[in-house]
Amino acid sequence: MSDSKAAIQSEIIPRLYMKLLPMQIILVIIGGINGIIDNAFAGNLIGAQAMAVTGLFSPVTNLLNGVNALIFGGAQVLCGRYLGKKMVERTRSIFTLDMIIMGAISSCLLFSCEFFPDNIAVFIGARNELVHELSLYIRGYALGLPFYCIGTQFTAFLQLEHQEKRSYYAIVTMFVVNALSNLLFVAVLNMGIFGLGLATSLGNVFFFIIQAAYFLGKNAVIRFSRESIVLSDIKNILVNGFPGAVTQFCISIRGLLLNGIIQHYVGPDGLAAYSAVYSFSGIYWAVPAGVTSAVMVLGSVYVGEEYKTGLKVLMRTFLRRGVPLVMIVAVAVSMLCVPVTNLFFHDPSSAVYQMTLTGFALYPLYAPISTLIVGFSNYYHCLSHESIVRTISVADGILGVCFFTFILVPPFGMTGVWAGQLMGCAFCVLLIIGFAIYFNKKPLLGLDGLMCFDKDFGVPEENRIDITIHRIDEVINLSERIWAFCDTHGITGRRRHCASLCTEELAGNIVQHGFKDGKKHSIDIRVSYVNDEIIISFKDDGIPFNPEEAARLFGTEDKGDGVDADAFHNIGLQLVSRMSKSMNYQNTFGLNILTLVV
Repeated sequence: MSDSKAAIQSEIIPRLYMKLLPMQIILVIIGGINGIIDNAFAGNLIGAQAMAVTGLFSPVTNLLNGVNALIFGGAQVLCGRYLGKKMVERTRSIFTLDMIIMGAISSCLLFSCEFFPDNIAVFIGARNELVHELSLYIRGYALGLPFYCIGTQFTAFLQLEHQEKRSYYAIVTMFVVNALSNLLFVAVLNMGIFGLGLATSLGNVFFFIIQAAYFLGKNAVIRFSRESIVLSDIKNILVNGFPGAVTQFCISIRGLLLNGIIQHYVGPDGLAAYSAVYSFSGIYWAVPAGVTSAVMVLGSVYVGEEYKTGLKVLMRTFLRRGVPLVMIVAVAVSMLCVPVTNLFFHDPSSAVYQMTLTGFALYPLYAPISTLIVGFSNYYHCLSHESIVRTISVADGILGVCFFTFILVPPFGMTGVWAGQLMGCAFCVLLIIGFAIYFNKKPLLGLDGLMCFDKDFGVPEENRIDITIHRIDEVINLSERIWAFCDTHGITGRRRHCASLCTEELAGNIVQHGFKDGKKHSIDIRVSYVNDEIIISFKDDGIPFNPEEAARLFGTEDKGDGVDADAFHNIGLQLVSRMSKSMNYQNTFGLNILTLVV
């Protein structure tokens, strides 16, 4: 097995990708589930007017999503890059600035909503008696805005700290508190629409508190630190988050344009059908959003490491696992078009029923193609190919879909709306292919042609080897392979001996002491020759263990403070520490990442 093939066959990145998916999906679906809870209580306990109020409030939630995309997206990309470069202090700078920016923005929104609710209600479309009702809902909902906005940011950083369970607890608690509070405020205390908004706020408070507790503890690597702040990171956050915010902005404009086209050519029934299909899509579209967000999260880390092999494995995993998952969900929703339509309309003979039925049959099928587009857009964003990212955002968000919808609606009615989505996506796929051909200045040849690496990105193939280890018997020949790599680059004597010994010793140590839980594990080892230095990187998904800390503790009397006893007495680990110029360890997304310089 060649080194390159061994790396491509590594299972760490696919396992990590699938592990990140649930949280990425949940992050998107939070608002949708809260909206379903509010609408259920509004419709059943207050009345149809309350549902109209929550519907009118949706532009405000879209604004929140845009703000979160701006800050959250920029911070996510930068943290990944800094962690990839082992720059923990800069990661703390991003975290601190993120908290300050979101705190300031959400506080301004809270102030505006509490003191000018009537103005906001009129601005977003309320008229007559709805102005007062919407103002009450805004005041209740706004009390939890800072907790929701900052809590959403916490969720991303907890993933980096491998604390996903805490976020799961926080999210479940938020939903439960929201539902119980609605029962108390609306059903028992008769607080009406204000109680509906207040219940959501209370859920957001619990969501915030459960997650914030971790960052106040001593175990948090990423934490609030005024001393770590680098003010230039404010600009970096905004620049890197801008494409995500542009996408949200474009989606909002697209909604307005499509509403106008449908109202003009189809009428109120078309608008009702589109509203039903689009509102339900907020649930199943969480899967494509999670699949593509995972590309952004991991891609930013591997770009920071300039890890070409890791990026290739990531995008293969996205295509082989992420996109098929979206296809399964899309086909399932399409097949369930009749019962889903019945949730909204009950007369099969009506025009609006048939339009909605067609929408639920066709609209989900556009999800896999859209997933491809957004996935590669996120990947190019990690690589800082911003021109194609902006082009895709505008084309996918507004121009493509609206153009084809405008062409197809007059002759085909609402069917033209659903077909327009597919045609718009096909147009964006052609844009991506065209960009790759232009970037590489040659015909597109498979996935490698879509990777679009700059010429100076990463370590040249001849100056690195990638090796994957699964079992202890595979460690035996490791030393010989490192020895041969050193000979190729004219490295002899003590440095060659140190590199081969350190690699074999650490790989053996990881397999023996990190793979004892009975689960399937592997190690990705990358040996690079850069600037006359040998850099050896180990990534494994075994039991968390910090050999850098253990090496510092050798010789002390306290030999059991959280360190595995077998590894503690391994004299080889002490030798590795003495032989290497530097040793750096971090645990990111539950991966042990150790880098040696020899």
